[in-house]
Amino acid sequence: MVVRFLLFMVFWIFTSVAYAADFRVTFINPGGSSGFWGEVSKTMSAAAADLNIDLEILNADRQPYGMEERLQLRLEQGNLPDYFILVNEYQAAARLVQLLDGKPSKVLFLLNNLTRKQKAILELRNIDLRKIIASVVPDNETAGYEMAFSLFENERLLHPDRKKIRLLALTGDTSTPGGLLRETGMQRAVADNSDVDLIHAIPVNWNEETAYARARDVLARTPVDIVWSANDAIAFGARKAVEETGLKAGADVLFAGLNWSKRAMDAIQRREMTMSHGGHFFAGAWAIVMLRDHFYRISAGEVYVDVRFKMSPITADNVALYLENLGDGNWDKIDFSRFCKTRNGRSNYDFSATAILEAAASTQ
Repeated sequence: MVVRFLLFMVFWIFTSVAYAADFRVTFINPGGSSGFWGEVSKTMSAAAADLNIDLEILNADRQPYGMEERLQLRLEQGNLPDYFILVNEYQAAARLVQLLDGKPSKVLFLLNNLTRKQKAILELRNIDLRKIIASVVPDNETAGYEMAFSLFENERLLHPDRKKIRLLALTGDTSTPGGLLRETGMQRAVADNSDVDLIHAIPVNWNEETAYARARDVLARTPVDIVWSANDAIAFGARKAVEETGLKAGADVLFAGLNWSKRAMDAIQRREMTMSHGGHFFAGAWAIVMLRDHFYRISAGEVYVDVRFKMSPITADNVALYLENLGDGNWDKIDFSRFCKTRNGRSNYDFSATAILEAAASTQ
């Protein structure tokens, strides 16, 4: 009986070690389990499963001070993870870094990094920023520019005799770095195209209903030819306001958005939107890939890695290809281990849309 018990204990210890995660990560998600932030979490979870990483996701549900509250509670619980993944949404992450000061966990910034001003203030307060070991951030400015240019180009083809193009821009908010850079890209496109008049640039807090209300107010005062929207949900809010005036999306008023949402892809197929830029929800997976590489880094001198990746446009020309390979939203089918430098032997990351499509197509 004693021998049997000892054998059982040896087996239990062995299997526990065999199935133990390599390391632990906690993601303080500014959003929730649906929408864009839900997709970020899903790609992150799929990558964590591929790479044997214990992932914990704490949703702030876009509540004021929600990220701070979730982090504070997690710190009080103790038994901290090896890494925290943070987002500088609404530039609220400086406080999160302060809370983590003196703690053993390292930090990766996802999608929105600390601003230079925030870093300078934290350094003045003697907050140790060496625990921030990486960031993965999309090229929002280029995306904002390409969205605007898509609208200009399609409007000229649709109405070649029009002398001036009246643009309504519905932006995200006044503080989130990614949203501000998208707006900068849009403004740069306007400056490069003299036939475009920017009627209004209005922040709508990333919200579809707010976008609807603001667009309705503008349309009551002045006509609009094209609507640049900081995300897909905003575009659909504005489209509702336009259609209530009797105008038709894709014919009388053109729309472009960002997020690669299924709704947007369907609208692009129906020619009701010119473009949905995006693919950046895969940054959830890229964060896990980078942390795996950091944990098993070959070079002891690799302290900080700042990855800036391009997003990609979905248009009428390629929407069928994307729907065929990525339309099911099943990110578990992708082997994310193939993106790790410590596994593929590459010197640089390839987080491009082409690489994603190849990874998805290889499973079919």
